[in-house]
Amino acid sequence: MKIANFFLVVNHGELTLIDVGSKDEIENIRRKFDEAGHSLDQLKRIIPTHCHPDHIGSLAALKQATGAQVLAHEAEAPFITQEARLPRARGAAWLLHALTEPLFRPEPCPVDQTLKHGDTIEGTGLTVIHMPGHSPGSICLYHREARALFTGDALINMFGKMGGPFPPFCWETQRARRSLSRLKELDVETLYFSHGETIREGANEKIRSLVEFMNKEG
Repeated sequence: MKIANFFLVVNHGELTLIDVGSKDEIENIRRKFDEAGHSLDQLKRIIPTHCHPDHIGSLAALKQATGAQVLAHEAEAPFITQEARLPRARGAAWLLHALTEPLFRPEPCPVDQTLKHGDTIEGTGLTVIHMPGHSPGSICLYHREARALFTGDALINMFGKMGGPFPPFCWETQRARRSLSRLKELDVETLYFSHGETIREGANEKIRSLVEFMNKEG
């Protein structure tokens, strides 16, 4: 069962994968590449938006299979390599996290390049937007030319409604909400969600309305 979306970005012939889904996703990823007319062997880089297992479950195996470079925010890299433990959610789900994290913990994976807020990633057209809160090094990826935003878990679009990250699974919910203010300055036409269906119109207004609502909520 698919839990989180992953995205293939093709820029001047270079293939970049944003997130990789849960464990045992490689054959599904390979099939999606084939359907798009590409070979998995062409994959040049993988950019996880954050370290949660529904986003990096197959990361180590995919890197080993393809030799692709792994790029991650500098604050998230230690959790991907497992030099540090995944931070526990500070909301109501902390006990659930504590009990289940060892069961779903991905294999450690080397990170070849660390990223910072505002970095433009060579060969992708993507700019890094640091969105701490859901996890310390959560990111969105913005493609200015396409006016597209890959949201990671900074935004979700579930049950017919766009919102911020689900609070019980946030490292720091209030910080996650404050981070959303970074998105209202972007010119966005299309929103690609890790959880939920793509929004292809009215994205700017939806983002600004959500930020205003979150600010009122405190």
